[in-house]
Amino acid sequence: MGCQHLDEYYELYLLGTVSEGACYDIREHLERECPYCVEHLREAAHSIYLLTMTARAARPDPKQKTQLLKRLRKKYPRPLRMYPKI
Repeated sequence: MGCQHLDEYYELYLLGTVSEGACYDIREHLERECPYCVEHLREAAHSIYLLTMTARAARPDPKQKTQLLKRLRKKYPRPLRMYPKI
């Protein structure tokens, strides 16, 4: 079977939102250095890049930002440490 069944998944794969099965299939093809998948993944990466360059930065509503930060502090009460205490 060819790789055309993966065409709709390359962008999703790069964004980390693809299903586990499709992710496995794409990884398998990439490990074999499948020319079709490598080229289409490269095109998908270029498309995502262009889309990110055209989007304007969004400024969240201050009230929504405050609510989100409160929820995050509630869920993660202690700051995460990158390094162990010395």
